[in-house]
Formats: sequence, structure tokens, C-alpha cells
Amino acid sequence: MSDFSPTPRLCKVLFGRATHCAYPECREVLIEEHREQISVNVEIAHIRAEKPGGARYDPAFEGKRGNVEDNLLLLCTKHHKWVDDFEDDYPTEELLAWKAEQVAQGRSASLTENQVEQIFLASTPRAEVEAVGIIRARGENVVSKIENLRSFKLLSDDTEEQILGVRVSNVGALGFGVDGVGFEIDVEGPGPMIYLFPAEHILHRPLRRLEPQANSVWLANPLSVGAGIRLEGIPRGYVPVRFRAFADLGSGSRTLGAWVSAVHLPIWEDHVTQEWLDDFAALGKRARDQMGGNAQ
Repeated sequence: MSDFSPTPRLCKVLFGRATHCAYPECREVLIEEHREQISVNVEIAHIRAEKPGGARYDPAFEGKRGNVEDNLLLLCTKHHKWVDDFEDDYPTEELLAWKAEQVAQGRSASLTENQVEQIFLASTPRAEVEAVGIIRARGENVVSKIENLRSFKLLSDDTEEQILGVRVSNVGALGFGVDGVGFEIDVEGPGPMIYLFPAEHILHRPLRRLEPQANSVWLANPLSVGAGIRLEGIPRGYVPVRFRAFADLGSGSRTLGAWVSAVHLPIWEDHVTQEWLDDFAALGKRARDQMGGNAQ
């Protein structure tokens, strides 16, 4: 995962030096104004990918070096997909030539601060992420808030299993890819435990790209999550107190969900309450303190 996210200044430079998509003979304009609104018709594309596995990856341009203005160009959605899906047909040298031609386009007037702000908002992926619970019954998945999973009952007694989920929703105007999702689990230690969800589940294959207003759910077996906590955390005195969902977007950003009490994870016996979990966590902390605070 990279740290790329376009800043207002970067948007001002990119959009202030061009008028249309960089693909030869494509006349798709960068922005259109209508009824005092601005629509952005292009995406910020990397000439050399900023992380391994990306199109035209170059180690010399990894990370922040790959996110500088001279390694970025503006392409309409169609042509952005073309150059990244078929990277061998669109070598770095050719895209650098496109970049030079796009910069030479220039603009007849500079962008206003309001235009820059709207371009920035439209050019930045906006996602919402939440932990959810899924009840499997009669071959169908019923999604509920994670807080309701342990107590959720169907009218009929047909529940087959309970499943943990992460729902990612695109609430912006720009489509984006999802590289992965998971849970950050706070155990009151040096850092959170990380559980990465599998790319796909036997019951469901989530979308890898979300267009505006679309959403998708990733699934994980609670036993797998619980096994990591019981084997790696609790024996060393690290008891989960809360957790939150996260999603790593193709833009390089990580979106975090809201913290939820760990009592809602379906890994505990039925008798476990918030008070019991708080006491258990305090007991774990005392055990770590007795070991010098260096439980590894």
C-alpha cells in the first residue's frame, strides 16, 4: 500500500497545465461546469507504478517518489484502464511523451480556488467502511450491524452459520479499486493486531472495483479471527478490547471504520458481557506488568 492521495496543490498543478485527456486524439475535456457545479471527467494516472505489481513499476519511483507531478498524467477512465491493463503496449517512454504534450496544452485561464477544491474532492476516492455481521440461512446471506450479530435471531430456526464481514461503500464521484480489507484489533499493546480478510470466500466473491454509489462485502470465518486472538494474543496477556474495519484502496489510501467493542466479535462464549471482557482485559494487563511489560 502506498501513501498516495492528491493534494489541492497537486490538483491545481495537474489540471492547470492541461485541457483534455492525454491519450492521443482523445478530446475528453478534464472538467465541465454546469449549473455552478464542476464534473471531473478524468483520473490521475501513474506513468510508473508507485508500488510493486503495478503497471510499469520502477523501483526508483516507489512510494512518494512515484507520486510527484512529473510521474502523473490525466487520462479519461477508459484510457486509464487501457494503459494499466495492457502495460506492455503502453511503455513508459510513450507515456512520458504524452505527459510532455499534455503539459504543453496549457490553459487559457488559471483555476479559481473553488474550482481547485471541487476538483480535489472529485479526484479523491471517498469510501466508507464498516464491520458487519452475516447470518447464513437457507442459502442466503442476511447482513446486519456487527453489534447485532450475537443476538440476531431469524423468525425461523434455519441459521446455518455466523460470518464476519467488512462492507466497503463508494460514497464519492470516483471509482476505485480495493486491494484488501481487514480488522485492526486493539489489544492495548504497542500496536493493534491485524487480521486480513481472504480475497474471496467460498460463499461470495466481492467486487475488486467499486464505482460511485456501489458497495461490496468481504467475508471471513469467525473461527479464523478467534484462532489468531487465542493463539497469538491472549497467551501473552493481550486481550482485545475493541476493533475496527479497514480497507486499502487502489489509490494507496487506507480508510478506517468506527471502533466497536470487542464484545461484539462472535468468538466468545454466550456468558461473555462487556463487564466480563473489561475484567479479563485488566487481568491480562496485570499479567503483562508482572512480566515486565515485555510479553512478546
